Amino acid sequence: MTDEELRYTIALMNTHGIGSMRARHLIKEFGSARAVFEADSSLLMNMPAIGQAIIEQRSDSRTLDKASQEVEFINSHHIQALAYGEDNYPKRLLECPDAPALLFYLGKTDLNSRHIVSIVGTRSCSQYGRDMVNRFVSELKEAFPDVVIVSGLALGIDVSSHKAALDAGVRTMAVVAHGLDRIYPAVHRPIAEQMISQGGGILTEYPSGTQPERGNFLARNRIVAGMADAVLVAESRDKGGSLVTASIALDYGRDVYAFPGRVGDTRSEGCNRLIRLNRAGLITCAQDFIEAMNWESASGSNRSIQHSIPFEEEKLSPTARLILDALRDKGDMQLSRLSDITGLDSTSLYAELLDLEMDDKIRITPGGLYQLR
Repeated sequence: MTDEELRYTIALMNTHGIGSMRARHLIKEFGSARAVFEADSSLLMNMPAIGQAIIEQRSDSRTLDKASQEVEFINSHHIQALAYGEDNYPKRLLECPDAPALLFYLGKTDLNSRHIVSIVGTRSCSQYGRDMVNRFVSELKEAFPDVVIVSGLALGIDVSSHKAALDAGVRTMAVVAHGLDRIYPAVHRPIAEQMISQGGGILTEYPSGTQPERGNFLARNRIVAGMADAVLVAESRDKGGSLVTASIALDYGRDVYAFPGRVGDTRSEGCNRLIRLNRAGLITCAQDFIEAMNWESASGSNRSIQHSIPFEEEKLSPTARLILDALRDKGDMQLSRLSDITGLDSTSLYAELLDLEMDDKIRITPGGLYQLR
């Protein structure tokens, strides 16, 4: 993207009433941000409210002047501007309907790395939460040295995840809710600098001067959820941003996992509820996660070798074969859909599914889908 197109893109995003996601759709409709700004007024007026906002603000010289200042800030601080659809834009976010039109990135991490895991949790985490994160990241690094750990640089589990990654020698990236002219909270600036120096980075959809307001934190959660293969909720109260992130991840079709906590511990209520409602897979270590994700480690080992063996050659009951054939032919299914396909009542079906899961032939995702291993 040229500096000139970047200037118009920033101006469009900053137009009151437009924002990042509407800007993305307008750019697709008109071909470029500059074309939106230069479009005939009669054409823009066909878009109630939106068109009027563009017409009013494009005539104000301050709109493009401010965008020009932002381009200068980006260039002087070696920030990458990642436009939706371009090669360096996070490919996983392209699957998300509300992906930002433009991202600002300071760092060196490949945002399209093969293995990316987001770790989220409460700001008031316990030593148990920190220990579980440290162990998980360290073990995951042994199997997948290329893994990238994503979090939000907030107090608690977020910064513990970044620290665990730095200690383990893996890259880590923070998605922040403000511009790159600051670090919030300020006490985490040394961590942010260390993350960048060790090959990680800081990512945001907000231009410089943007304050870390509450709504921005909620919005940035979708980026944390969308740019990873899976989200791990390490420790969470019954309400909070990490549960919002988990919900968004499920909507995006991402797997969600959680560490179980002690009954009665308020800092684990959210995790335990996610597990109880089957909205998160229960894991206790990195190996649980690796097996659930069906990732093949750098050593080439993979427990799911059963894929190469035809079902007909296995010693399966007729009911089990019926279920496996249905999953093979129709793909992943919820229990109700599987019952419709096989004609089995839910009680009999559930019992057979449990046996198949124990035999490591199928698995159930955190979203409640049954799938072949």
